[in-house]
Amino acid sequence: MACISIITVTFNADESLEKTILSVISQSYKDFEFIIVDGKSSDGTMNIISKYSKSITQIISEEDKGIYDAMNKGIAVAKGRYLYFLGADDILANTDVLKNVSNYLNSDNLDLLVGNISYDTGKIFQSSFNFKTLLNNTIHHQGAFYNKNLYDNFSYDINLRLIADYELNLFIYLNKKRFRYKFIKDDISICSDGGASRKMLNLAFNETNTVREKLLGKKPILRWLYFIKFKISYAI
Repeated sequence: MACISIITVTFNADESLEKTILSVISQSYKDFEFIIVDGKSSDGTMNIISKYSKSITQIISEEDKGIYDAMNKGIAVAKGRYLYFLGADDILANTDVLKNVSNYLNSDNLDLLVGNISYDTGKIFQSSFNFKTLLNNTIHHQGAFYNKNLYDNFSYDINLRLIADYELNLFIYLNKKRFRYKFIKDDISICSDGGASRKMLNLAFNETNTVREKLLGKKPILRWLYFIKFKISYAI
């Protein structure tokens, strides 16, 4: 069994996917499998995937119902003890990311390991568990390694387009005495920060409230605090 399953979801990503693949296959640590789930791209994405097919453990190419449906498909075939989701326009921060991470994964029986991610703009995102987790997602999934056992009774909600990963993170936070997790200062990935439209920001706002209320029920004070935080953060 591989230590880590890296899952990358693609759809019409031919402008960025090659650098993503190269950042994975150039890792100094080799105890991982690499799964790509493509949603029937109509550009040159599959040509790039085919170019590196010998370095990709499994390729799925079929229509899906969005990114979280594709992630669920990747989870279903993954054989690693830990799952890591790398975006099709993002890269691992350096060639030793998996080697450094494996030291924690192999020595500690963790449910969740989380490191830092940086954006191509230079901004750094440091994930955390704290009161803010009750308001919105404070774990960036491209800095997180999840124990596959977490998915025995969980799958991402395919009705959500942007914030389905918040549900699992919030569940772990609310039940943190049951789980073993560690935050590290290692840089995990460099992510594209193309900015979000107002429409997408509003969707993220609504989905965040949906997830929170699913696990916590309707808490007007939390909804109000998140509304204020959201307005200040994005000046909408």
